[in-house]
Amino acid sequence: MTAHSDNPDEDGGRPEPPPGGSDQPAGDAADVFGMKELRDALSGPPGDTDERLGTEREALAGLKVRAQQVFGGSQYVFTMGADSVRMAEMPSEEIDETQETYVRASGHPALVQQTATASRVILLRGAEGCGKYATARAVLLESGCRRLYRLDPTADLKHFDAQTVPPGAGFVMENLAQSAADSLTPFDLRSLDAALRKRDGRLVLTMSSKVQLPDAELERTVTEVSERADPCDVVRAHLLWRSGPGQAARAHRLLGRPDVASLIDGMADTPELARAAEAGRLLAELTGPDEDIARQVAERLEQLDLCGPRSIVPWLEELPDLATQCLAVSTAVFGGEAYETVASLAERLRDLLQPPETAEHPDRPRNKPFASSGSQRLKAIHATLIDSEVATRHGGARGRVVRFRDPDTALRVLDVVWAEYDTLREVLPVWLRQCAAHQLPTVGVRAAVAAGVVAQRTFETIRAQVLMPWATGREPRLWHAAATALYVAAEDTAHTEAVRNLVTAWSGAGTESRLRAVAARSWRILFEKEGAEPAWALLHALAAAEELDVVDAVCTSVTEYLALEEGRYQREALDLVDQWVVSGNYGPERRFVGQLSFLYAANDLLGPGLGETGEGSDALWPELLRASARDPVRQQEIAVLWEAVLNSADVFESAQEILAKWARMVEPDNRGRRALARLLAACVSTPRTERIIRHQAAVWSRAGAGRGAPLTAREVLACLDMRSNSR
Repeated sequence: MTAHSDNPDEDGGRPEPPPGGSDQPAGDAADVFGMKELRDALSGPPGDTDERLGTEREALAGLKVRAQQVFGGSQYVFTMGADSVRMAEMPSEEIDETQETYVRASGHPALVQQTATASRVILLRGAEGCGKYATARAVLLESGCRRLYRLDPTADLKHFDAQTVPPGAGFVMENLAQSAADSLTPFDLRSLDAALRKRDGRLVLTMSSKVQLPDAELERTVTEVSERADPCDVVRAHLLWRSGPGQAARAHRLLGRPDVASLIDGMADTPELARAAEAGRLLAELTGPDEDIARQVAERLEQLDLCGPRSIVPWLEELPDLATQCLAVSTAVFGGEAYETVASLAERLRDLLQPPETAEHPDRPRNKPFASSGSQRLKAIHATLIDSEVATRHGGARGRVVRFRDPDTALRVLDVVWAEYDTLREVLPVWLRQCAAHQLPTVGVRAAVAAGVVAQRTFETIRAQVLMPWATGREPRLWHAAATALYVAAEDTAHTEAVRNLVTAWSGAGTESRLRAVAARSWRILFEKEGAEPAWALLHALAAAEELDVVDAVCTSVTEYLALEEGRYQREALDLVDQWVVSGNYGPERRFVGQLSFLYAANDLLGPGLGETGEGSDALWPELLRASARDPVRQQEIAVLWEAVLNSADVFESAQEILAKWARMVEPDNRGRRALARLLAACVSTPRTERIIRHQAAVWSRAGAGRGAPLTAREVLACLDMRSNSR
C-alpha cells in the first residue's frame, strides 16, 4: 500500500515504520486480510449501523417477538435468581390508566373487602372479557401496594421467591392455564402467603371461568368475578383520560354528538371490555372532522374483529386473488418499507407460488386490462400508507410506508402462514433468502427478523432450511441476516441454549470462515444472555482470524457494540479496542483488527452535535467526536486510538481519509471545529504525530471550498500552536 502526499518532499502524511518490539506493525497483514476490500468498507457513506439497528428495533416491535412483551411490555424485565420467575414492573402509564379509567362494577367494593381479609394470594376467576386484569390491578392499588409487577404467565409459581421481592409490591399473573392450576396445592399457596406477608406484598392470579382447581380447599379460596363494568362507561372513561386536559373540550364535544353516542350505546353488548377500552382510545386519538370520527372508529373496530386470531384463516382465504394474499404476507414481514418495495417483494412471492405459465394457466392473457389498484389491495388487507418517522442513513425519512391498521395483524398473519399452509411453508424459506440479500439493507433486516420469529415456532426446521444456507452462502448480507435471525430466535428462552451452542460451535478454530463470520456477528446473543465477558471472549478469539470475512464481521460487531443503546456501552467497547491496539500484548493480527474496528466506527457512527450550552443541536457530528466532547476521559481514550491509526503503517491512509471526513463534517459548526481541534491536540504524544496532524490540516486548507475544511484546519493549527507555546 502506497501513501499519497500532496508534497513528495514532505513526510508528514507518511508514517515512518517504528522500531521493533511490541509496537511493530502487522507487516503484510494488509495483504493477508485483503486490504482493498476492507478499505472499500471504510469508504462508504456513514449510518449503516444506526440504520440496521433502527430497522431491527422497528421490526421486532412490529412482530412483537420479545418474550417479555407477552407479559411486560417494553419496560425492563428481570428475574430474582437463576430459576426464578421473570417479572416486569408495570409502567407509570399503566398505573395511571387503572386509577383514571377503571370502572367499578356494583360488586367491586365487596370484592375489595373480601380480598383484603383473605390470603395474600388472591385467585380471581371470571368469564373471558370481563376485565379480570384491570380488576386485579385495581384491587392491588386499593390494597395499598406501592409498585405493581406482572409475572411471566408461563412460569412455575414454585420458583417465585416471594421472600426477595420489593416490600409493599403487588404482583399479577394472568390467565392461569388449566395445566398450571392442576399443579397448585394448598401448601404452595400457604407458603406464598407467608412469604408475601413478611414483605407486605400481594399476588393476584387470574383465570378463565373454565379453569377448575383440583383441590376443594383451593376452590374455596377462589373469588368469582361475576359482574362486569358497563362497557359504555369504559368507552367514556378511556376517551376522557386519553384526551387529557388539552383535548378535554373536544372529548366532551364528541360525547355530545348523536353519532358518537349511538356508537357508544352500541358497545353495551360487546363481548370484551378490552374492545370498549379500544373504542375509547380510538375516539381520543383519531383525527379529522368531528362528523367523521364515529365512522372511522366503527371501521377500525370492524378491522380488529376481522383480524382476530380466529379469523385470520378465513380472512386470508377470502382475499380476492393470489396477488392480494401475497401482499398481505409481504406487509406482515416488510411493514415499514415503502409500498413500492413491499409490492415488489409480494410479486416475488407470487412468482414462487403460482404454477408455470401454460395454455391452461396463462399468467396474464394478452390485452387483459390493469385491475386491482394498489389502494384497493391495501384496503382489502386492512393496510394503509403512513408517513414514516424513521430516518434513513442518507438523511430524511422513508416517506410513506405500508403498515397494517391493526398492529397485531402482522404477527398473526406470519404465524398462520407458517402453521396452516403447506405450500407457503415450502416457498417461504426461498422467498426470505431472496429478500435477505436485497439491495436495500433494511429489507434484509426485516427478512431476518421474520425468519427468527418463525424459528421461535420451529427452530430445527428453520435452522436446517434457512439459517445454515444463509450462513454458508456467498453473499455477506446473508451472514448478517443469519446472525440477526439467531438473535431473534434466542429471545425465546426455549431456544436460547440451542442458539448459544450453535454460535459456539461455529466460532471454533478450523470451522469454515463464513460460519465464524456469522458467529462474530452473533456476539449480542452472548452479550445479552450472559454478559460482557463471554461476548468479549468470542470477539477476542475471532479477532485473531486472518480471513477477510471474519475480520469484517468482528469490525462490524465492535461498531455495533459502540452504537448499542445510544452509546451506553461505549466505554466497554473502547476498552476492548484499546487492549488490542495499544497494549501490544495480543499480537499484530489483533492490533490490526482493533485499528480497523476503530476506523469502522469512526467512519460509520453519527450523532447530534452539541450546541453552545452542551445540549443537542441540529448538526450531525461523528459519534466518537461527540463522545469525546462530552467526557474528558472518553476524549483521552479516543485520542490514543486516533494517534495509533494515524501512525499505523497498515491503515494510515484510511485514517487520514476518515479524519478529513470529520473535518469537512464539522466545518460549518463552531463548536464542532473546536471539539475536533481539542481532540487532535490530545492525540499528540510524539513530534511525529504532531507533524502528521499539521500536514493533514495543511491538506484540508489547500483542498478548496467543498472539498476541504480550511476553518477546521485553522482551528486545529491554532490549538496545536497553543499547546506548543504552553510547554
